[in-house]
Amino acid sequence: MLSHLLSNIRGMRVTMVLPALTEATSPLFRPVKYALFPPLGLATLAGYLRDDDEVRIWDEHVQRLRLDDDRPDLAVIQPYITSARRAYELADAYRSRGVHVVMGGLHVTSLPDEAAAHADTVITGPGEDVWPEFLADFRRGRPRPRYHSTQRTLTGLPPIRRDLIDRRRYLVPNSIVVSRGCPHHCDFCYKDAFFAGGRSFYTQTVDAALAEIDRLPGRHLYFLDDHLLGNRRFTEALFAGMAGMRRLWQAAGTVDSVLAPDCWSRRSARGCAACSSASRPSTAATWPCSASGRTSAATTPRWSAACTTRA
Repeated sequence: MLSHLLSNIRGMRVTMVLPALTEATSPLFRPVKYALFPPLGLATLAGYLRDDDEVRIWDEHVQRLRLDDDRPDLAVIQPYITSARRAYELADAYRSRGVHVVMGGLHVTSLPDEAAAHADTVITGPGEDVWPEFLADFRRGRPRPRYHSTQRTLTGLPPIRRDLIDRRRYLVPNSIVVSRGCPHHCDFCYKDAFFAGGRSFYTQTVDAALAEIDRLPGRHLYFLDDHLLGNRRFTEALFAGMAGMRRLWQAAGTVDSVLAPDCWSRRSARGCAACSSASRPSTAATWPCSASGRTSAATTPRWSAACTTRA
């Protein structure tokens, strides 16, 4: 309690951790596989901290966490199912020293009771909306054990704390996310469970997305959005705003969105270096694939043509 109250007077010490998969630390696996993208989720949450807060981001895939020397006021841990065991080890170690541990993300949202056994606070669903509320409660010394997002907006999202990321450690440091979720509801996807209780697809404003792009050095961009092309109006405005930036970019979208008329007509869309797509078994009326889930013979030439004409 005293630590919480003091953190409201002075800046608090915050450690944010992306726990490593066991394979990532094994000499039998290629480390580059786990060093593709920086932890943008943690860097996004770090943007909500005060200027006088001392914050560090540790990505165990690329750096070793010095746990013995680390005594923050708050530890933020984002586990995946493949790193949950390591995440719980870290959480238990921090809590044994009196550090308040908060956990969130996909795995925590899927198994909140399991995570709650190792954390003082769990956040389910997207974290941007409730994270400021948790921080205010924590500084007052009254953090709740559970928070769940329901508002779902990226309006007013502060700049991502990319200054906390060592770009040299990552193969693709210029990764960016300008939306959350996807407009589709595929039964095999995590999305509907993670976004339960609120909107499951929403974007930044175009101006905010363009400002974040403009902050990134170099030419290459990698959009990590689940479906960059999911909102046609947003995508067209984004491409229009990117015209003249001379960016080369990669993204993901559904086959039908890539094959939509004029998808690649925008000048900046021609900077697309790659677009990953997938299809699911469904009716021919909604997806350009066969009942088996394979892209149909009629679709293949159109897909190839779209990938060729965008270059």
